[in-house]
Amino acid sequence: MTNKVDNVLWLMWKDDQGQPFKVGELSKGSEKYYFEYDIEGVKKSTEYGFSPLPYFPMVNAKYFREELFNSFSNNLPGYGKSDRTSVLKKYNINEYDDFEVLIKAGCKTSTDSFEFISPFKEEEELGANLVEIKDEKEEEIILDEK
Repeated sequence: MTNKVDNVLWLMWKDDQGQPFKVGELSKGSEKYYFEYDIEGVKKSTEYGFSPLPYFPMVNAKYFREELFNSFSNNLPGYGKSDRTSVLKKYNINEYDDFEVLIKAGCKTSTDSFEFISPFKEEEELGANLVEIKDEKEEEIILDEK
């Protein structure tokens, strides 16, 4: 969907019990923003009360826009304000960028059951326990020798 994998955020939705479901992905390409639903996540979450977002009614569609979608940018800290110094300081960002702020802030509000998270957050928390496999064929040979 995007040129760079690190420019992807998962849109999570929580039901009334707080159970999270991945319902979509937001990504930023070199010139556009993209949003698409996670079909399986939507199917599962629909059983618990999820319904598609008003401005993204078609679950099987891929949406794009040159700027961050208003549905997501309206909740950003500092969005639409001329002085964003406090936002830059709070999130340790040098220059205001909608997607970077979304990554840092998660765009969660107190009345909202949606939140953006990094798909790599779990990897960051695992830290030293992660093992990188550079060549799967080499790994298979090593495993066969043991």
